[in-house]
Amino acid sequence: MSDVIVFKGAIAFPITLDPTVWVFDERKFDLKTYSGEDDSSLATQTKYLHGTGTQWDKELREGATLPSERKSLAEERKVLEGEYGIRLDPFITNAEPLPEVTHVRLHRQDQEAIILPLAEARRAILQFSKDGKPIKEDGPVYFYLPEVLLANEAPIKGITALEFITEQA
Repeated sequence: MSDVIVFKGAIAFPITLDPTVWVFDERKFDLKTYSGEDDSSLATQTKYLHGTGTQWDKELREGATLPSERKSLAEERKVLEGEYGIRLDPFITNAEPLPEVTHVRLHRQDQEAIILPLAEARRAILQFSKDGKPIKEDGPVYFYLPEVLLANEAPIKGITALEFITEQA
């Protein structure tokens, strides 16, 4: 099993994702409370940038707070016990698929690859934490489309790479 996911194919920037660091990412969300709201990528990014800007301004005015002062013990415990996910779209945007890309091939360990339209892949949610721990078995992430997650259906597991392709072949 691989601990990282490689983006390859018809993209401007081949990247490697390490899901173990996403626990620190402000864009993560608790899958147990996920309601299927349709945050557009732009709205999510704007919200994230506004939050970081506000924090920056606060730290300039008041000084930085120590990590031990930032979160309550209950909030820290929640991170250690929760199931978290993150949207795939920002990572696809950063890789910059070439204009002719129409599909994404999900390469899986010891299984046949799955091909999805690029628009579907952009909607995906990657679960990276189960019971507060990184996903090791069939990981490093579980791939969900929002409707699959809401219906408690099985995710796509064992993903090792996302290959951006120009046709479904």
